[in-house]
This record gives sequence, structure tokens and C-alpha cells, in this order.
Amino acid sequence: MNVRKIELNEMKVAHFSKRDVLEDEGARMERIHKLLKAVVLSHLEHQDVGIVIKLESDELIETYCNLIDFAGDYVMIKGGTIIPLISIAEIEF
Repeated sequence: MNVRKIELNEMKVAHFSKRDVLEDEGARMERIHKLLKAVVLSHLEHQDVGIVIKLESDELIETYCNLIDFAGDYVMIKGGTIIPLISIAEIEF
């Protein structure tokens, strides 16, 4: 998997995938579980979390940040960037 690392400030101009990047329902449930764990780690331990995101162009990007909040179909990361849940391919601790 070819993933380009980016800084948080580059996220503000990113165009995220409009379709779910995970096809398997089990993988989608695991993504939610990892996001909930990431919220806890970032709030309690101030630990950075790696997030791999698929862009509209099918490019994969990765950034490390404190996850601020996860609710419904969106994730808000440090700096106020809002990422659609469906564009998140992986969460790394």
C-alpha cells in the first residue's frame, strides 16, 4: 500500500473519497471500534493516532494527530478538520 504522509495543515484542502473505502461490514465495524479507542487515547493520554485516508483521486494519505471527536459519520481532528468516516481506511496506534 503506497501511502503519502502529510501535515495537518494540508488536510484542509484535501478532497475525501465520496464512497466507503471499506467494502466488508466487519472491516467497517473494526474501523468504528478503532476510532472509539483513538478518541479515548487522545483525550486521556494525549497520544497521537495515525489516520490513513483515501482521497477522491484514490490516493492514500496518512497524518498523525490527536483525534478530537468522532460522532456519526464524521471525525474531527486537531485543527478543526472534519473527515468523513467513509474515507478513513485505517487507524494506527
